[in-house]
Amino acid sequence: MKKELKDIFVCPSCKSSLELEVFRSENNRIKEGKFFCSSCEIDYKIINFVPRFVTNEEYVSSFGDEWHLYKNVKNSKTDMSKDEMDKYLGLKKNDIQEKMVLEIGCGAGPYLDISAREYGASHVVGVDLSRAVDAAYENVGELENVTIIQANLFSLPFKEPLFDLIYSLGVLHHTPNTKDAFNAITPFVKKGGEVSIWLYGKYWERKIKNQNWIRRNLTSKLSSKQLYTFSKIASYLYYLYLIPILGDGLRERIPIAMDKDVEVRQLNTFDMYSPTYINYHYIDEVFDWFNDAGFEQIKPNKYLLGMKGVKK
Repeated sequence: MKKELKDIFVCPSCKSSLELEVFRSENNRIKEGKFFCSSCEIDYKIINFVPRFVTNEEYVSSFGDEWHLYKNVKNSKTDMSKDEMDKYLGLKKNDIQEKMVLEIGCGAGPYLDISAREYGASHVVGVDLSRAVDAAYENVGELENVTIIQANLFSLPFKEPLFDLIYSLGVLHHTPNTKDAFNAITPFVKKGGEVSIWLYGKYWERKIKNQNWIRRNLTSKLSSKQLYTFSKIASYLYYLYLIPILGDGLRERIPIAMDKDVEVRQLNTFDMYSPTYINYHYIDEVFDWFNDAGFEQIKPNKYLLGMKGVKK
C-alpha cells in the first residue's frame, strides 16, 4: 500500500485512528509494516504490500484456494469481466470514472483491474477475507490507483462515509447472513453515492436443492485439489447438457456452471460447490434492504438478482 493512504484506515474494532510503522518499502509502497491501535493495543500487520486486518480466513478458506488455483482465469478475459460488471452490477465506465470505489470480495482482482485500468477510478480499494488478496496483488496491486487489503466485511477498517461507489458481485450471499452483510457495508458510501450488489436468486428451487445436496454430502468432504479435479471433470458435462430435453433434465440433477469458456466454467463450478455458506433471496426482499438502509433510485440490474441504489 502507499503511505499517503494511511489516513483512510481506522481500527476495525473501536474505529480509533491508527499509527503506522514502516519496516520496508519498495517502489513507493509499504511492503512490510504495521498499523497500531493504541486504544485496543492491537497490531495489524502489513505483509507483502497488503494490510491484514484479520488473522485467519475464517469461513472463506475455499475461496482463497479457488483464486490461487484460478488466479489468471478472469483477469485474462477483460471483455468478459466488463460484460459481467454491466450485466450483474449495472456498472459502466461513467459509473466508475474518477470515483473513490470499494469492491467487497475482490478475489484475484478481475473487476479491480477493469475499475482501475479500463474505467479510470480515482482509486479503488479491494477487500477480501481470504488469502485471495495475495493473488489480487500479484495481478493488479502495482497499479497506481489500486489498494488491496485483507479484512472482514463485518468490521471494515475505514472511516465512514468514504466511498462514492461500493460494489460486490456474488459475495454477500456467502456470509452467515446476507442482510447483515449488506447493512455492514452501506455506512461507508457517501450521501449521493451508489451501492450495487449481485446475489443468488431464490427462483430455481430444484437446482438449488440438488446443488446443495451434492455440496453438503460430497464436495464439502473433498480437499481443494480434489474439488479442483471434480470441477474440471464436471465441466465437460456441459456438452451433454446442450442436448435438448435430455440435457435439460440432467442439468437440474447435477448442476454445473454453463459458461461457454471452459476455464471460466471450471472456476464457476468450483465456486458453486466450495462455499461454507450459500444463501438465496427474492428481489422484493433485497429491495426492502436498500429502502430500509436509506437508499433511493433503487432498481434491479439486468440479471437477477442484481440491484443498486443511491444513498439519500
